[in-house]
Amino acid sequence: MLEKILKFNLKNKIALSSAGFILIIFSLLYFIVMPTVADIKTMGEEIENQRIDLERKYVKSQSLRKLAENLKNIEPNLELLNQIFINKNRELEFITTLENEANLNQISQKINLNPPTAAENQDFQKAGLQLLTKGNFAGLFKYLADLESLNYYINVKILEMSSASEKAAGGTGQTDGSRPIGGKNINLFIDADTYWN
Repeated sequence: MLEKILKFNLKNKIALSSAGFILIIFSLLYFIVMPTVADIKTMGEEIENQRIDLERKYVKSQSLRKLAENLKNIEPNLELLNQIFINKNRELEFITTLENEANLNQISQKINLNPPTAAENQDFQKAGLQLLTKGNFAGLFKYLADLESLNYYINVKILEMSSASEKAAGGTGQTDGSRPIGGKNINLFIDADTYWN
């Protein structure tokens, strides 16, 4: 075959070497350059996916860092949050606290505390509390303010005030043997929820 190629005239030899050269170039393109370009595209896509993933992780880490900082800021107040819940073993202390507030404000009080029941999807329990109090306006107002300042969280749902009849109080306007300060007696009904753990 080499002898046949050598016998070709110059024009045929140039055409044959050009065809061989083109065939070698196409072979290089097909077997080396094209797979390399495909690999480069695949690597580019992987790099882009990694960049997106790293950005997502960075944003998540920033959020976690911010959350950790916020947690450090509120950590001293967590004890206060625990105090708003009434301990189930200390319900007598809670009732005594309510009675002390009534005595301090010179009002009479009847307490109805329902047993705690589990609140939906929560780690605490909720108990209904009804307070029927009687006293003068100033004493009742101070009593409400004192209830608000207690460590316990009492969520008032209903608050009703009505005039107390003097005949029901023995015709004197007194509820517990002491003379009311600040005038006429008033009934105050409070329906509230308390939270227990």
